[in-house]
Amino acid sequence: MSLATFWIEDLITTLPMLPGFTAGHARDWHELAYINHLSHKEVIDRRKDGHRPYVARIAGQAVGYGWLATSKVSIGELDINIELSSEDQYLWDFATLPSWQGRGIYPRLLQSILEQEIQNAKRFWIIHAPENLPSGAGMSKAGFEFVGQLSFTVDGKVGLAPYKDSTERARIGADLLQVRLIESVLAPCWNCGGVVTKHPEKVDADSCWPPKKSSKSVCCCVKEVKKSNNGIVALSSQSHRSSLKR
Repeated sequence: MSLATFWIEDLITTLPMLPGFTAGHARDWHELAYINHLSHKEVIDRRKDGHRPYVARIAGQAVGYGWLATSKVSIGELDINIELSSEDQYLWDFATLPSWQGRGIYPRLLQSILEQEIQNAKRFWIIHAPENLPSGAGMSKAGFEFVGQLSFTVDGKVGLAPYKDSTERARIGADLLQVRLIESVLAPCWNCGGVVTKHPEKVDADSCWPPKKSSKSVCCCVKEVKKSNNGIVALSSQSHRSSLKR
């Protein structure tokens, strides 16, 4: 999972005009619940926790949505639960409705949020999941900088390996997420890394990323673990990143 950021001193990239596009705070909770596939109560609970919803529209029609965390962040895949400082905000749970995908809604929604929130924070953060290819492209188009790769380390904990020339921002991102910076050692699989060291026999093709072609094939993590002397294998961060789809 790649961590990306936008800082107040960064320049917002210029995107071509998209006729009819607007974006702003969600006002209709029922509409938001419907397009976000949430219950009305879930929407209200998120609002109570300091999350602000945004909706993208084309000619007034809702075509996408996203959430901005202002006080709390919870990343279930990595078991991260943190409180945000007044200088940081976190973007999460974005989607473009299927019939509107591929038209550049996502990067324009991101930029709209930055423009409307830039006076409220100094840094904005977002995570790019490896299985969602359009997400990473949209972040880059919007002007976000990818600063590091989040992954389980070989001891089952979470670490952040900085990308080249992004060490300082990665350090601040690691402090924000309360994870440690790691230089080069990442588990072979970001999804099952926490399982391999304790229960490698439970790791299979369905629990790992990248996915195996056959459900009967054994995860590459298990194959590598069996070849190692101490039951654990460490790949370099470059090798790990080259296996990601993004």
